[in-house]
Amino acid sequence: MSPHFFGYLSPFQIIISVVSGIAFLVSIFTFYKSFLQRVKLSVYPGDAVRFVISSNSHASYFNLICNLVNKSPKVGTVHRLEVRVSGPQNFTCDYTWNLFYKYQAGGESVEKESDIYPVAVPRMDSRLLLVGFQTEAKQMFKWPEGRYRFKVIGWVNRKNRRQRSNLKSVFHIQITEEYHRQLNQSPSPKGWVYITVPIIEWERMHR
Repeated sequence: MSPHFFGYLSPFQIIISVVSGIAFLVSIFTFYKSFLQRVKLSVYPGDAVRFVISSNSHASYFNLICNLVNKSPKVGTVHRLEVRVSGPQNFTCDYTWNLFYKYQAGGESVEKESDIYPVAVPRMDSRLLLVGFQTEAKQMFKWPEGRYRFKVIGWVNRKNRRQRSNLKSVFHIQITEEYHRQLNQSPSPKGWVYITVPIIEWERMHR
């Protein structure tokens, strides 16, 4: 480095210049973190899908435990979650979140906790969600045997649903002969029937 890089500044003036430069860089970094950096929110599904068979439906509902993780210094608010299911025989079906649920005493049954509302995840924090999803389609689903892909998508800090979704997670389940039989049993007039199908694979999402 040239001995005249700092001109004829005194050591004290040099120190002041260096400190001022560092402070300027720190202020730029802080501004970026606070205002320009995107929210990095991820959703991690649990280990199973819990299908719900009611007295008037064939597995048109399912419950899913999700962990929302915010890795950014900004609050992330989830305004909507949807799930696109695809499987054998060109099977496709869209589900939307419609309630939050909680476990009853004993942990065997669940009940509605509240209607859907925007979920805020504080910066550098996480939030556990117990979400119920429902399809708007009216037809009965036979759930043939095979592998199914569940794609969870969400809208974080978006003004409306017309904007592009910016939250995604993908996992897979396997419908065996036994699960197929259970999912197509006659609806029980006595109440809800729950069929728990384990998740067999989670796809790693790249942002």
